[in-house]
Amino acid sequence: MDTPSIESLCNLLGRSRLLSAEEVPAVRQRWLREAGESGGDPAAFCKWLVASQYLTDYQAGLLLRGKVDRFFLNEYKLLDRIGVGRMAGVYKAVHRIGPTVAIKVLPPSKTKDANAFARFQREGRLATRLKHPNIVRTYQIAEDNGLHYLVMEYLEGETLAEVLKQRGKLPPPEAVRLIYQALLGLQCLHEQGMIHRDLNPGNLMLVGSDGKEAAKDTLKATVKILDIGMGRALFDEEGGGADANLTAAGDVLGTPDYMAPEQARDAHAADIRSDVYSLGCTLFHALAGQSPYPDSNMVRKMVRHATEPVPSLKPFNPAVPDGLQQIVNWMMAKDPAQRYPTPQRAAQALQVFLAAGAEAAPHEVPAKMRAYLEWLDSTSGEPAPLAVARPVAAAASVPLAAPVAAAVPVAPPAPASTANVELVVVTPKKERKQAVGGLSRRDALMLWIGAGFLAVAGGAALIFKRILGRKKAQNEQEKPKEE
Repeated sequence: MDTPSIESLCNLLGRSRLLSAEEVPAVRQRWLREAGESGGDPAAFCKWLVASQYLTDYQAGLLLRGKVDRFFLNEYKLLDRIGVGRMAGVYKAVHRIGPTVAIKVLPPSKTKDANAFARFQREGRLATRLKHPNIVRTYQIAEDNGLHYLVMEYLEGETLAEVLKQRGKLPPPEAVRLIYQALLGLQCLHEQGMIHRDLNPGNLMLVGSDGKEAAKDTLKATVKILDIGMGRALFDEEGGGADANLTAAGDVLGTPDYMAPEQARDAHAADIRSDVYSLGCTLFHALAGQSPYPDSNMVRKMVRHATEPVPSLKPFNPAVPDGLQQIVNWMMAKDPAQRYPTPQRAAQALQVFLAAGAEAAPHEVPAKMRAYLEWLDSTSGEPAPLAVARPVAAAASVPLAAPVAAAVPVAPPAPASTANVELVVVTPKKERKQAVGGLSRRDALMLWIGAGFLAVAGGAALIFKRILGRKKAQNEQEKPKEE
C-alpha cells in the first residue's frame, strides 16, 4: 500500500477523531512552518506529530497505513497496543475524563463461540466485583459495534518473577511483605467464593509508589494479583482447531512449580487452600532463589510435591528465622487439612515478621480516577468505591530479630468445607506440557501406558521367577541320590 500524502494524512486525522476538524488545519500550518524543505514528507510529518504529542507511535503507524477506525472504543481512546504473542488486542487507553486504563478485546472468533462468549460475560461480571488494593481491578465489561472488551486497571511495574530473575532472592522482610499483601488480595477472592488456581511469581505484579522501579525497593511496592479469571486462552486470537477442547475449564490448570498436590491429582479438587499452598511455594522461591522442588521432569516434580517434605530454607538463606520456616511448612503442608484454612489466617501468621514501617503508605484516589469511578457508577449501576485505597495492615509489626518462640504461630485448624465459584486460569496451548494440573492428554496417556507397561513387566518377572523356582525344586527331587 502506498504511503498517504500530507493532504491525505490530514484528511485521515480528521476522520479518525484524533484531532478535531478545527485543529487539523492549524496543525498542518504549524508543520509547514517548522518543517521547511521536509514539509512534503509524510513519514517525517508523522514523526513530528508524535514528537509534538498530537499522536502516539501506535496511532501514527495506523495512520500511515490508511487506518481510521481503530482509535476509539466508546469513551476510550486507544494509545498503544501492549499485548504480545498470540494474545488478542490488549491496549493502553485513556478515558475522555482522563484516567489511563488497560483494555482487553475479545477476538471476534470467540464472540461467535457460544460457550466462550458466555464464559467471557460470566467471568467479566465476576471480575468487576473484586475491589481490593492487592488485586488488579476490572472496571467494566462493554461492547462497541460488535467488539466486546474488558476495561482494567493499567499497571506499570514488574512481576515478582522478573524481580527474582534480576535479584535471585529477597531478604525476609521484603519476601514476607509481598506474600502478606498477596494473601490479603487472595482473601478478597475467597470472600467472593472464588479460586485463582495459578498463583506464582509471574502472576504477582509489583507496582512502585511512582508506578515504576518496584524491583529496586520492594518495601515501597504494592502487590497486585493478576490473571484472575478471564483465562488467557479466552483471548487467544487463533481459533480452536483439532484440540481446542483441551483449553476448556478444568483441563489445564496451574503452574507445576507452585501447584498443590491435590490440584495436580484432580483440578476440581482444588479449593482456597490450594491457593495458599501456591503462595507458600512462591514465598519459598522468594526466600531461597529457586522453587521448592526444581526438576526437569514434570512427572517427578509432581511426585516430589506430593511426597517430599518442605526443604529447609537455611542453606539457601541463613537469615530466614525458624518461625518463618514453620509458616512456610504449614502453607505447603501435603494434606490441605493441615494448612491454614484461609488466606487471612496465613497472613495473620506472617504479621509477626513484617518489618516495622514497611507497610504501604495510604494514598488518595486521584481526582480523574474519582470522576471516572463516578461515571462508571452512573452508567453501570455498580457502586464505585471512592474511599482511600486501603494500606497494607500492620497489626503486629515485630522486627525479624524477635525470639523464635514468639514468632511461631498456633497450628492451623482444619477448615470448614465451602462451596466455591471457580474462576479458572487456563494455560495457552504452547504451555500445556508445562502445566501439570494438568498434563496434556497425550502426556497423561503416555504416563498411564508407561505405568501399565511397568506393572505388566513387573508381574511377568514375578511369574517367571516363580516358574524358575518350581523347576529348580523339581530337578532337585528328580536328581538320583549319590551312593
